[in-house]
Amino acid sequence: MPTATPTATPTQVPPTATPTPTPAPPTATPTRPVATARAGPRLPTTERVIALTFDCGADRGYAEQILDELAGRGIQATFGMTGAWARANPDLVARMLREGHVLVNHSDTHPSFTGYSTGSAALSPEERVSEIRAAEEAVASVSGSLETMRPFFRPPYGDYDDALLELLPQLGYDFLLLWTIDSLGWRGIPPEDIVQRVSAAAEPGTIVLLHVGAQSTDALALPGLLDTLEAAGYRFVTVRDIL
Repeated sequence: MPTATPTATPTQVPPTATPTPTPAPPTATPTRPVATARAGPRLPTTERVIALTFDCGADRGYAEQILDELAGRGIQATFGMTGAWARANPDLVARMLREGHVLVNHSDTHPSFTGYSTGSAALSPEERVSEIRAAEEAVASVSGSLETMRPFFRPPYGDYDDALLELLPQLGYDFLLLWTIDSLGWRGIPPEDIVQRVSAAAEPGTIVLLHVGAQSTDALALPGLLDTLEAAGYRFVTVRDIL
């Protein structure tokens, strides 16, 4: 009987591993920087100059007396103007422009854009645009130009957020105008306290916040304030002179 020849077991060759491709890193999509308004509580200067800024948002108040005092000294100032005030006092708007003062957009009806100071809801983007546009249109009805108050915007109550800083340049406003020192005249403090408070804070580039309204004592303090600051070697400029 023939001997069976064993059949060789074939060697198992492992399959060749298919290498897993390394994914290419995602290509970064370049992003354009978002233009934002500059927020300025002080003028960028080393000169001994001060900007007097008067907010006009409530009533006619002492605006005429303030303008008379400034005119008598040959001083130009900056006025934060609401649309509501401009519609109620077109004669004073015209006088301010005629006498070389600078007007700044202060919204139409003076709401807090963020709600911080009033405990209210923040304005929507559409409401913010409406407030800014309505104010410039009110002044343009006197000046004849929508550019009159650009590029300066003063936020009511000083309230602002990143969204407002991004919105403003889209509307032609590149500078958010704040202040260095608040006179607190709107609280009705004595005029002599205003003079002391503001003069103590004065330094080159100071922006002073004042108000024209009847509740404010700023108009009563103005002659003494101007005398004190001039005696200290300061001269007065508008924000447009420096910025």
